[in-house]
Amino acid sequence: MAAEHENYRIVSEKLFITQPAVSSQIRQLEKEIGGKLFNKRGRHIKLTELGRLFHKEAKDIVAQSERSLSQISKFQQGFNKTLRIAISPLLADTILPSILREYTNQYPHVELSIQVLESKEIASLVEEGSVDVGLSCLPGDPNVKCLKFHEESVGLVCNHDGYDAESGPIVDAKDLLENNIILTDNHPSYWNVLKEQLKATLSSYQFMSVTHSYIAKRFILEGIGVSFLPKSIINREIVEGRLMEIPVSFMELPKANMYIIYKYEHEIETEFVKFISNFHLS
Repeated sequence: MAAEHENYRIVSEKLFITQPAVSSQIRQLEKEIGGKLFNKRGRHIKLTELGRLFHKEAKDIVAQSERSLSQISKFQQGFNKTLRIAISPLLADTILPSILREYTNQYPHVELSIQVLESKEIASLVEEGSVDVGLSCLPGDPNVKCLKFHEESVGLVCNHDGYDAESGPIVDAKDLLENNIILTDNHPSYWNVLKEQLKATLSSYQFMSVTHSYIAKRFILEGIGVSFLPKSIINREIVEGRLMEIPVSFMELPKANMYIIYKYEHEIETEFVKFISNFHLS
């Protein structure tokens, strides 16, 4: 106000304090900053070069303070909360769209921030506080809370041969695996065990590491290899007749699990964990 009106008397009248009190406040500020903010010219004052610089900074400080108080007030009233979520590529390609659609309908006041990351990275980011909740194909470590919310079967899939189920030739799983590239490592938890089983069972094999499930699926649709994929990622293509699931009787196929990982039991995290659990069950 002193910079705006260039007169301590006017400032004192507008703030309902004495003029000496205004002068004292300015002197204290100058002492803290280490330089003069105003030059006095008769009854008027003028900003010094330092004063002009600090005047701009002071306005920014006040504006930021008001924004911060406004955000805190909105948060306390339940508005404009932000939930930072890290999700694995597999889950982003399957369950994420339906989860987000329903969650934003039920919690319109919550702003979501989504990062798609590899499952092996998610638990550490939750632990260090970079994200609030993780949806991962791998469980977390002991320093975070972890809840398994889904378990599903894994199936051997190949490109559809064009025949219907009744007239088409029977596809032998072992023959299929021995005569096609096997796309591996598209899920972080089960491939080490699965590869050991394949090596022990097949007379010949050729592996190709493809670390993302949606890429492996695309390769299969293009006729490049076969793979073991979770049912949720292949259901649509099987129904549409673009992929075939081949029964495997000579191996014990693994399960694919999904986990919610979180560190704090704040209201927003607790509500999201409850929502995911209930949404999946429904």
